[in-house]
Amino acid sequence: MNDSTPDAANTDGVRIQHGGRIAGAGWFGSPERPLAGWWTFPERPSRDGVVIAPPLGYEYWSTHRSLRTLAETLAGAGWNVLRFDWDGTGDSAGEVSDPDRVAAWRASLARAVAAMRKAGVERVALVGLRLGATLALFDAEALGIDEIVACAPVTGKRFVKEVKMLGIVDPGKPGGLMYAGLMISPGTASDLAGMDPRKIFPRISRTLLVTRSSADSAPGWEALLKNGRSVDVRECPQMHSMLDTPTEDATVPAEFIEAIATWLGPGQFRADGVDKCDLRATTDMSWRGGIVRETFACVDDLVAICCQPPNNDPDTVVVFLNSGSEPHIGPGRAWVEYARALASKGYACVRVDFSGWGESPDEGHAPGRPYDEHCVADTLRIVAALRKTHSRIVLAGLCAGAWVALKAAQLIRVEGVFALNPQLYWQPGDPVEALITDTHRRRTSERRREAHGARWKYWSLLDLLGIRPMAARWLIALRKSRTPVVLGFAEGDDGLIFLRDRCGRRLARERRSGYLVVEEVSGIDHQMYRLWRREAVTEQMLRFLDALQQRRSTVEWNSRRPDMAISIRSNVAMPRHRL
Repeated sequence: MNDSTPDAANTDGVRIQHGGRIAGAGWFGSPERPLAGWWTFPERPSRDGVVIAPPLGYEYWSTHRSLRTLAETLAGAGWNVLRFDWDGTGDSAGEVSDPDRVAAWRASLARAVAAMRKAGVERVALVGLRLGATLALFDAEALGIDEIVACAPVTGKRFVKEVKMLGIVDPGKPGGLMYAGLMISPGTASDLAGMDPRKIFPRISRTLLVTRSSADSAPGWEALLKNGRSVDVRECPQMHSMLDTPTEDATVPAEFIEAIATWLGPGQFRADGVDKCDLRATTDMSWRGGIVRETFACVDDLVAICCQPPNNDPDTVVVFLNSGSEPHIGPGRAWVEYARALASKGYACVRVDFSGWGESPDEGHAPGRPYDEHCVADTLRIVAALRKTHSRIVLAGLCAGAWVALKAAQLIRVEGVFALNPQLYWQPGDPVEALITDTHRRRTSERRREAHGARWKYWSLLDLLGIRPMAARWLIALRKSRTPVVLGFAEGDDGLIFLRDRCGRRLARERRSGYLVVEEVSGIDHQMYRLWRREAVTEQMLRFLDALQQRRSTVEWNSRRPDMAISIRSNVAMPRHRL
């Protein structure tokens, strides 16, 4: 873990190697409300820079790899490139439920541009995508921008309409909409409704409009933007591969990268150019009435963010593994929320990217492929590295990440596993669907056979004879390794149906052993997008961690339901000192 403190102000963050490119990761902007940023450096000092304004909502995840590739490509052409997370999103401070979201997002863009200028960048260009492009168009002139690339900009009214179609309603907040971890309150919807980039004519030297098709220009983008300005239009049909595709299936559109890099041209290398950035490796931030400390770090060369209480160094660390193909912030930003909630209760947390995921180096692996074999190996690396500073390590994951955590726990000692919605029917060689609905469709016939088998106790008989599916063998192996495990499921989740139907007898036996808890959490969804139910998962995790913290070899662990009180036997003596 990183030893930086908040007093170590200008450290250039943490240096990351990305296929020949060097990136600095850290915090910038207001110390009270820091923003997370990734600064990709050119080969030689340059005074030209690009700020990339990402989209919001689900498109943040599906375009993450493409925007990282764009940053690396532009850095190779001589540009300093800063990517950042908007206030209340990603790794930045704040919450999506905070008031005045549009004003906060516009302030985020201004701070990103200011960070570049503070570092010595003289010529600043903006590249915005979707709502990020809209915000960039609105403020480019006021920010003194030289060039702007607006990729598929969307009116605020249209964006709210899309959220209404794709999102879900928060029952606790009338009028509130949820979309992949993004909250649109009535106030935010009202503020967005007045944002129409077609009516904004930034007085800057050059503008590029990148569209997915000619239909995107139908409302008159070109004519409205032009208005006597220098505006170029590029049609890029390949953009659908990152904008209209689930994260697991998203690919980097080469023509999109090439169109932007060609239009911007090369940055100018100068002897007195920028060769450092103004990023802080560590920051303290407010979180729901308390303070947590977050540090950008590298754990055995894998990029991670460590979150813990500001005034102590806990000996228990929870490692959040990648789910699906999403970066370390987790599904709908769940890992950020859980890590900060646990840190405010005294636990250390690490959210980390596997190689090929998020911000970590690829190390020859394809980007973000769920269940890839190297994910288990990376988890072993992470545990071994953290074992040097922490005596208790707990793995946490969702879906594919939960599968990886349970597999790794059979190969290396950990003090516990918290697995959300693991799909233990998946085996190497099986297809990996981007959508859980596709999995349900594929498994329809299997579930029919399972229901028939359960009715005739077929699988229980096979278990009695020692003929067991992989999931049952895993449960036995985890119990033999004396690893406490919590399997938390959304109600009716396919992974739970499988365990009950195919492994019912084994599941009951392993639960009686005292090492396994299986629990349905009311109201949560498979992807953890229902923000109002995340507190229930946090409480479940805290009960588990508090039990593991007990100093006895056998501790009583009370579940959310009184009838599920069980005992968990600690697998090792867990001393309070750190190795």
